[in-house]
Amino acid sequence: MVDALVKGLQKRGVKKLTPAKAKKVVESAGVFADEAKAIPYEAVGITTAQSIGEPGTQMTMRTFHYAGVATVNVTQGLPRIIEIVDARKVPKTPTMIIYLDEFNAKGKPLRTNEKFVRDIAAGLETTTAMDIATIDVDVAQRNINLQLNFSNMRLKKMTGAEIRDKLSRALRLYVQADNDDKPKSLRIIPGISKEQDLANISADPPTYTALLQLEDKIKKLRLKGLPGISRANVQGPIAETGEYYISTIGSNLAKVSEFAGIDRSRTYTNNISEIHDYLGIEAARQAIINEMWDTLEGAGLDVDVRHLLMVSDVMTTGGEVRAIGRHGVSGAKHSILARSAFEVTVTHLLKAGIIGERDDLSGVTENIIVGQPVALGTGSVELFYIPEEHR
Repeated sequence: MVDALVKGLQKRGVKKLTPAKAKKVVESAGVFADEAKAIPYEAVGITTAQSIGEPGTQMTMRTFHYAGVATVNVTQGLPRIIEIVDARKVPKTPTMIIYLDEFNAKGKPLRTNEKFVRDIAAGLETTTAMDIATIDVDVAQRNINLQLNFSNMRLKKMTGAEIRDKLSRALRLYVQADNDDKPKSLRIIPGISKEQDLANISADPPTYTALLQLEDKIKKLRLKGLPGISRANVQGPIAETGEYYISTIGSNLAKVSEFAGIDRSRTYTNNISEIHDYLGIEAARQAIINEMWDTLEGAGLDVDVRHLLMVSDVMTTGGEVRAIGRHGVSGAKHSILARSAFEVTVTHLLKAGIIGERDDLSGVTENIIVGQPVALGTGSVELFYIPEEHR
C-alpha cells in the first residue's frame, strides 16, 4: 500500500518524501478508508441508490461512437443505464466484439492475418438478396428478375451459382439462370418448382398476389451469415499484439460461438440477456457490472465499484436477471406495503386482501409506513441493563 502511495505521489511531481510526510499520507489514507467502510446494520442500499443516482443526473442523453469505429453506434449515457437496470431483453444498439483464435484449423496464423479475418467477417454478416442483386418485378410476364451485382458479390465472398442454389433450396422453386456457370441474372416464377413446369405456365399463370408475396419473401431471405448480425467490421491491428478483431452491429452470442476460428473466451456482447442464456447467471452478473462501469467511466463519472456490485447482486439474486421496477425486484418483494408504496397501490392492497396475505413488517418501507422503528442501525440491536447486584 505504501509503495503504491509513493508511486502516486511521484507521478504528481513530488520528488522528495520525508518520513514525517510519508506517515501523514498513510494516516490520511487510513482515515479515508475508514470513512468508506459501511458500519454494521447500515442501510447500504440507499447509499448505492444515492451514489449512482446523483452522478446519473450529470449524464447525457446522447449516443456515442466506439473509439475509432465510425460505423458502429452504441447507446451510452443515461439511456444505457436505463436499459441495464430495466433488464431489457434486446438493447437498442446490440453489438459484439469478436476475437479470433491464434491459429486456424490448418495451423496457419489467423488473428494476425487480415485476409482470413475479413473472410470470417463476411461469413458472419447477414447477406440478403437485396445486398447482392437488383430485384425487378415483371408484372406482364409474371416473374421476378434478379440482376446480380458482381462487386457486392465479391465483397460478400459469393458466386452466382451459389446464390442460385441457395434461392432454389430456400424458396423450393426453379431458378432460371442466363448462364449455368456464371449467371448474371436470375428469373423466378411463383409456383414453378421444376423446369418441366414451365410448359404449363400459360395455362395456369401465377396471380399478381402470389408475385408480390414471392417478391417480399425474396427480399427478406437470408442467403448467408448469422441471424441478428447485420454488419461485421474488421478492426485493428492492435499495436501491442498485431491482431485484428471484428466489431458487429447486432448480436448473436450462441451462433457466433459455434463459428470456426472464434476465440470464445474473449468474445463479448453488450446484450446481457444473451450472456445469461448462453453462459449463465454469474456471467450475466459480471456483464451488468462491466456495462455499468464502462458507461459511467465513459461519461467521466467516478462511482465506487461496490455500488455496482450491489445493483448486480440485487438484479441476479433470484437466478435470473430481473429489472429494478414493479415488474422485477420491487414487484417481487414479500411485503404488501412495500409493493404498494412503489406503484399500483390499490391493486396490491386489493389482491392481498382477497387472498388474506400477511405482512411481517420486516423491511424498511413497511415499518416507515406504520410508524415504527426500522430494523437498521440502532433499530437492529436491543440493549439490556444488568443491575450491579446481578453482575
